[in-house]
Amino acid sequence: MRLVTSIWLSLLLAACGSGDGAGNGDAGNANGDGGNDNGDGGPAADADTDCEAPDMLLLIDRTMSMHRNPEGDRPENTPAGRASSKWSIAVNSIEGVTATLDSGIRFGLALFPVDPGGDICVTLEERILGTTATNTQCEAGEVLVSPAISTGSEIAAAIDVDTTRLCRSTPIGAGLSTAQAALASIQSPSRRQFAVLLTDGEDTCDETLSVTTVHAMADDDVNVYVIGFGGNGVDNGLLNDLACAGETATGFPTPCTADASGHYTATDRDGPPLYQLAENAAQLTETLEGFAGEVCCDCVD
Repeated sequence: MRLVTSIWLSLLLAACGSGDGAGNGDAGNANGDGGNDNGDGGPAADADTDCEAPDMLLLIDRTMSMHRNPEGDRPENTPAGRASSKWSIAVNSIEGVTATLDSGIRFGLALFPVDPGGDICVTLEERILGTTATNTQCEAGEVLVSPAISTGSEIAAAIDVDTTRLCRSTPIGAGLSTAQAALASIQSPSRRQFAVLLTDGEDTCDETLSVTTVHAMADDDVNVYVIGFGGNGVDNGLLNDLACAGETATGFPTPCTADASGHYTATDRDGPPLYQLAENAAQLTETLEGFAGEVCCDCVD
């Protein structure tokens, strides 16, 4: 199913039928520098609407640059400093949104790249103090929580600011392939599926795989939302292509161009962001709430 009208209206109608709806390696790159434009997070349906909660897999960049703050600076190794890191902000935003809306969305959680264990990847505190991860680069991601109803507490238990480790390299494509397989394994014709990619940088492994994987997900009726988080390091061109490929670009399909197979990429890769930019904690939470609120089943304002 191709979405060729307003993306928010399309997601609303597809998710609930009839509602009244509403980053990378340690080179120091943080990323994007704008606010978000994802709508007001209004409900996709009221409590009387008969709908099935959609799958929404959150795919989070756990690379070492996430230890920096959204401005791209290394924080102090203090409680306040660690709390200002992109990693801490992302974890807290994810836990807050999933705890609030997990009765109307089948939330899941995946991180990329995989942590092989053995203390090869590093904690937030270790990275702030200068320790570097030594994991094999360009590995796939890992699913920590499979999408299901009421997974907010499970997600909170699966990811922790202080103990969940940060790794090197940014295999966005491999992470998306992990998300694709996880969603395909639970796909049901009666409900919609979404993935949310949150990254603070660029694909350092296989950019082509990133785009082709999202095209394949769109072919399977999986829409991919894209968030660039931070101050100055996101790959604007790649994320624009991914937003178009995932059929969630701002103003879709107008700023996107389809090839002969009906696969979209950005008409102007270097133009204004078509994905969602978040440069602080409030904007990231607003963006996540906006995505979730548009597709949530039986949520009330």
